[in-house]
Amino acid sequence: MFFSYTLSVILLSLAIFGVWCLARDIWQWWLEPKLNRLPDCTFMILTRNQEDEIEELLRFFLQELEISDTECDAVVIDCGSTDMTPLILTRLADANPLLTTVALSETSRPVGELLPLCRGGLIHILDMTGRLTGREFLAAACALIKRQREGRCSSQA
Repeated sequence: MFFSYTLSVILLSLAIFGVWCLARDIWQWWLEPKLNRLPDCTFMILTRNQEDEIEELLRFFLQELEISDTECDAVVIDCGSTDMTPLILTRLADANPLLTTVALSETSRPVGELLPLCRGGLIHILDMTGRLTGREFLAAACALIKRQREGRCSSQA
C-alpha cells in the first residue's frame, strides 16, 4: 500500500467533498436558472365591457406571445364588467397558462396591489377601459413584443 490507512481515508473524504462541490456548482450555474426562469416581461391589461372583441384580441395577442422568442406572460384585469367579459376571460385563462385573470369592481383600479401577480422583470400596462381601442391595443402590444424581442437579441449578441 502506498499511503497509510488514515491518509487514504482523508484523501477519499476530500475527493468526495470535491465531487459534491462540483455537482452543487453545476446545479447553481447551469440547471437551476433554467428551471426557475422568470418571464422577461409581463403585460398588465385593464379591460371593461369588451365582450364583443376581447376574445379575438386576446387570442391574437397570445398567439403573438407564443411565436415570439421572448418569455412573456399576461395579467388581464376586468374592471367591473357588466357583460360576459369575465366569463370569456376565465375560459381563456383556463386554456392558456400564459394568462392570469383578476376581477375587480368598477370603481377600483389598484394597479399597485396587483403588481405582485406580474412575474416579469419589465411590466407593460395597457388600459382598454377608456384609453385604448382594440386596434390600438393590438398595435401597441405587437410593437412592445417586437421591441422586447429585439432588445433580448441585442443583449445576447
